[in-house]
Amino acid sequence: MTQINLSPNQQNIVGLNEGAFLVLASAGSGKTRVLTERIKRLSETIDGNILAITFTNKAANEIRERLGSSEKIKKNVFVGTFHSFCQSILELRFKLLGYNRMPHIFEDDSDRIELIKQAIKSVPYFETIYNDLEPKKKNEYTFNALQFIATVKREVLTPEELAENSENDEYKYLFETYQDILKSNNAIDFDDIIRLVYELFTNNESVANLYRKAYTFVCIDECQDLNKLQYYFLKSFCGTVIRNVMMVGDPNQSIFGFNGSASSYMQEDFVADFNAQEITLNENYRCSKSVIEASNILMGLKVEPLNYVINGIFEIYPAQSEFDETEFVLNKVSELINLKYHQDIEGEIIYDKISILARNKFVFKQIEQSLINSDIPFFYKSGNTGIKFSSPSMKIFDLFLRVKINPLDKLHQKRLEDLLKVNDIYNSSEINTSKFPFASHIMEIVNEATIDSFHLIIEALRSLFETTDLEDDEKKMTIDELNEFSNQLIQYKKQNIKPTLEGFKSAIALGLTNNLSSKEKGICLSTVHTMKGQESDIVFLIGMDDGTFPDFRAVNKGDEELQQEKNNIYVAFTRARRFLYVSYPKKRLMPWGDYKSRTISRFLKPFL
Repeated sequence: MTQINLSPNQQNIVGLNEGAFLVLASAGSGKTRVLTERIKRLSETIDGNILAITFTNKAANEIRERLGSSEKIKKNVFVGTFHSFCQSILELRFKLLGYNRMPHIFEDDSDRIELIKQAIKSVPYFETIYNDLEPKKKNEYTFNALQFIATVKREVLTPEELAENSENDEYKYLFETYQDILKSNNAIDFDDIIRLVYELFTNNESVANLYRKAYTFVCIDECQDLNKLQYYFLKSFCGTVIRNVMMVGDPNQSIFGFNGSASSYMQEDFVADFNAQEITLNENYRCSKSVIEASNILMGLKVEPLNYVINGIFEIYPAQSEFDETEFVLNKVSELINLKYHQDIEGEIIYDKISILARNKFVFKQIEQSLINSDIPFFYKSGNTGIKFSSPSMKIFDLFLRVKINPLDKLHQKRLEDLLKVNDIYNSSEINTSKFPFASHIMEIVNEATIDSFHLIIEALRSLFETTDLEDDEKKMTIDELNEFSNQLIQYKKQNIKPTLEGFKSAIALGLTNNLSSKEKGICLSTVHTMKGQESDIVFLIGMDDGTFPDFRAVNKGDEELQQEKNNIYVAFTRARRFLYVSYPKKRLMPWGDYKSRTISRFLKPFL
């Protein structure tokens, strides 16, 4: 199979066959393309199946699109995230894990907060402690409890290991109670999706062997983002049978330490466990020479810029304040838009080719207001999540649908009763006198729902909402959200040969039904974490004062957290394909009304 437009280094990786390989690929080196071309070649030359895993739905969709839709690809290659792959296993094997019905995903943070509050209230000792706390301390208590629960799952701790550490006795009991409440609702959270399949493979060798025999090659992208649970799942999946594993990643882009991820899982554990051969792909095809040279200075790298004809721009602007910083950005945007064309940028310069990045969302406050005042189109880039409803009518529909699909879901039943202000959602006379009397019609429509008739359900809801006495703005929001829900149903049915209501709801929770090909218009505002894996021709990186970026919490903790902040800046730099403008305010208006002097980020000092 002939490959085109690949460098010798890239071609070498594409041509690799059996064995374990760790490809250390720098930003812009075409690693996703290399991985995709290798999968495509293997699919044409081997008899077995290929498992391709990445970390976001967008990246999975990008790989699918590049692979194409040949019969061999459709038959022999599974492309998805860790969560979507494990979810597909759960849907077939849930009974082996002690569930009578497929458990449902409680994806919202509000769900987990409500569950931990229920766990606290179920134990008088904890309830007394909790009730004596001030509101701010209550939030801190629930946050710490949920962080402990997530850590236990991601670190793959056993009950024995939990018992050894008496420091967290309180949270250990809450962990057990939280899990019991989850199970009583026939539900799981995100971390459970991978954890349960890891436990299934660890405790049931015959089931694990079924999957090991099904796949010959495993390819994993963005492996610097692996956490312990994901790596342990991978090992339990491969066992001693699957040894053809390729990991691709960049340790300099490891930025999700707060989720337990570390580049050591690919650089140390994988190399040792699989006897993996290391290969370096130290090229950059994405960025201009100026951006690559700035990135090299930042990280002490020697990445070779292979696009010498494109010089690009790298500038640092010391602003007097965040107001001056905003003025600088808007003036530069106006200048570029009015310029229309530049030899370093393909096609016309439009707002869609511009992104404004920052460490935290609060940094955008001044910029956002100025963009609104200037009538400049912009949008916030959202994360890898499913649909969320804002209109009360669609919230009611969503809650009725959850309860219909999962009758054991008492959490959302209670939330629905609270929303409707009724004691029993099955008492139609109560609903008819509630704040939302039309809710009884929504319930009747939902009760008739099947996956095959869902298009009729959507039309019935559309008719109901159009004739219901709602304010114009609310009616528009409701219909828009119903249309989005309808689009997600279409996406789900396209992707699944045997669709089900349960599968559809899980796909929504995992963000698998988002129409990722649709592009929002205008300037993209995004935190660096959310922008990971994407790029823009022109990038403004704002708020680069010390204590903002790096974040003051990382500065206080130092070591690994501070290194992750530096990696985060590197990710921000390498999102820029052509022009990169970096700015910081010399003083910042604090929430209590005083100005505080700021200094340039410690990581930018080599540029002074």
